[in-house]
Amino acid sequence: AFLIVLGGMWVSVYTAPSAPDPADTVMTTPEEVRRYLAAHVPAPEDGSEPPVFIPTGLYIEAIEFNGPYNVDVSGYIWQLYPNDLHDSLDKGVVMPEAEQATFQEVHRVQQGNEELIGWSFTTRLRQQFDYHRYPLGRQQIWLQLWYKDFARNVYLAPDLGAYTSLDPAALPGLDTDLVLENWDIQESFFSYRAVRYNADFGIQGYAADQRQPELRYSISIKRHILGTLISRMLVPLVILIQLFVLVVVIGPDSKRLEEFDVRPGAVIFICAAFFFAVLVAQNSLRAELQAGGLVYLESLYIITYLVILAVAINSMLLVTKPNLGLFRDYDNLWVEVLYWPTILLAMIIITFLTFR
Repeated sequence: AFLIVLGGMWVSVYTAPSAPDPADTVMTTPEEVRRYLAAHVPAPEDGSEPPVFIPTGLYIEAIEFNGPYNVDVSGYIWQLYPNDLHDSLDKGVVMPEAEQATFQEVHRVQQGNEELIGWSFTTRLRQQFDYHRYPLGRQQIWLQLWYKDFARNVYLAPDLGAYTSLDPAALPGLDTDLVLENWDIQESFFSYRAVRYNADFGIQGYAADQRQPELRYSISIKRHILGTLISRMLVPLVILIQLFVLVVVIGPDSKRLEEFDVRPGAVIFICAAFFFAVLVAQNSLRAELQAGGLVYLESLYIITYLVILAVAINSMLLVTKPNLGLFRDYDNLWVEVLYWPTILLAMIIITFLTFR
C-alpha cells in the first residue's frame, strides 16, 4: 500500500501542468499586449519623446545544456520598424543575461510602410535553475530581451501575429525538430515582467525606481524521468535489497547462518562497503547538479545510510546480546516486518513535504 501511495504521488507531481513564474504575465493575444503596455509603460514627461513599440519575434532552432547552469541557444530574431520612425534609433536587441551573444544580420526587407530586419543569433545563457525537486522538478529557460538603444523611450512588443498558434502547449517560436537531450519541452510563451533596476545606467533623467515592462521568451521543460531514475536510483535500491536479504538471513538461528555462511559480525564490514558505494553514487549526483543544498532524490541516499547503520547495529546486538527478548522470541522477525514499510513511509513523508 505504501508503494502504491508513493508511486501515485510521483505520477501526480510529474504529470502536473507547467506553471509560469508568478512574476511573469503571459501574453497570448495582441490585445493582452496592448493592455499590459498601456498599464505599465511610464507616462512621458512634458517635452519628452512618446513611447515607441517595436514588434519583435524569435524562432529557436537549437538548445543545449552546457553544464547544470549554462544553456546554449541559437535561432533567428526579427523586428519590424515603421518607416516614419526616427532614423537616429539604433536597431537591434540585447540579451543582458547572456555570457556571450553574437548577432548576424541575414536580411533587411521593405514591407509596405515598415522595414523588416532579421538576425541569426547564438548565445550562452547563465541561469540559476532550482534543482531542489530533482528529478521531478520543472525548469524554465528564458531569454530576457532589451531594446538596443536603452536610453530611448522604446519598448519591445512580441510579434504575436507571426505565429500560427499562441497556445503555449503548441510551442510557438520553437523549431518542431528541436532536440533537447534528456528533457521534454512542455510549453513556450512570451511574457512581460515588471522590473525595477537599482541603477540608472548613467542615463540622465532615467527613473531607476520606476518599474519597467521587460519582454521575455520562456521555455518550460521537465526531465526524462525513466532514465534518471534508473541511473540515479539503481545503486541505493540494489543496496537496500541486499540489506534486506542480510536482515532475513541473520538471526539467533545458528543453523540458518551456517547454511548461508554468514556471521553477524561480518555484516558490519559488508555494511561499510555498502556505505562507500552509496557515498560514491551520491557524490556523482552532486557533481552533476552542483546544487547548493540537498535535492529530493538525495533523501533516498540518506535513508540508505540510515538503513545501513540500523542493519549494522542490529547485527552487533545479535552478537553481543543474543538472548535479548526481541531476538530470542521473534527470531529477528520484527526487523523484517518493519524494514520496507519504514523506508517507504519515510519517502512518502519527504515527498509530501517537498511537493506540498
